Amino acid sequence: MSEWRERPPPRSARLSGEAGVASTEVAVVMPAVLTLIMLIFQVGLFWHAKQAADVAAEEAVEAAQLAAASEADGLAGANTILGQAGNLKNVIVTVDRNVGTGLVTVTISGDAPAIVPFGGWHIESQAQGSIERFIPAGER
Repeated sequence: MSEWRERPPPRSARLSGEAGVASTEVAVVMPAVLTLIMLIFQVGLFWHAKQAADVAAEEAVEAAQLAAASEADGLAGANTILGQAGNLKNVIVTVDRNVGTGLVTVTISGDAPAIVPFGGWHIESQAQGSIERFIPAGER
């Protein structure tokens, strides 16, 4: 006994109303997927630049807060870190060593690299510390 099976319609008849749908879906979805991937990388670049600016500001404060240090020492400390780990562009480093208040304030600003054409990727970091001073043993 053989069973009779109905033959399926030819492939072209089944898909005639859906021709090119996959290409259209890819054309619509791929720009959004690529933008999302680029945005993930952009956030990583921004985070790295922010961390580099924070570390450079802290290093500049540590270099400038020594008793015999100057603002140039703080600037050199910041430039050392930024030269090794920084991916900042248009960097401005400001070191303010105020002996009257006893504080060293360092501000670093710049722009993170941009691979996504929208959004502002400006970074600013600030660190502050007190100037160390030598106190003779008799005055302690």
